[in-house]
Amino acid sequence: MKNILALIVITFLSVTVVSAAPGDEPEQIVISETVNGSFGKVWRSVKRSMEAFGCPKPQIEKIIEPAEEGGLYKGQYISDYCILSEGEDSTRDVIEKYSVAPRIRGSIWVTCRVQYKLNVKEEEGGKTKIILRAEMSGFEEFITAANHFWVSNGDLERSMMLSILKYTQEELQKSTSE
Repeated sequence: MKNILALIVITFLSVTVVSAAPGDEPEQIVISETVNGSFGKVWRSVKRSMEAFGCPKPQIEKIIEPAEEGGLYKGQYISDYCILSEGEDSTRDVIEKYSVAPRIRGSIWVTCRVQYKLNVKEEEGGKTKIILRAEMSGFEEFITAANHFWVSNGDLERSMMLSILKYTQEELQKSTSE
């Protein structure tokens, strides 16, 4: 009886160790850019880009004034969930275009969305640093009837960063032409 119990415990522990092996989960893509431009111009560019991507309303929009943080501005912008796809027919294709779909056998995905998380920090010398992350999520209705969260493949982050940089250049050109 003790041998059987020991065998069960050893089997359980070995299965647990195998399932927790590193490298099973893809790592989150983090994109960082430093631009020559003021915090205000970059912040306006972030908001314009979010609006252009259909994410105009933030969950969090926080600016830390210079008096609080060594004389430099800092900001955090977390978008609301931006819908990329709705409905059974096209959602799985969108999920697979921008990420590796979570493995749920027999799943039926009815929504796919993304949430952007940005940190913007003013640096010395008129530079501003932008750090961008994105998190994918979706609702699976057949097996789990729940929202699931996972990382993207980086395409959405790169598109958003390119948009922010484009709008920042426009903001900088406006200020030099005035």
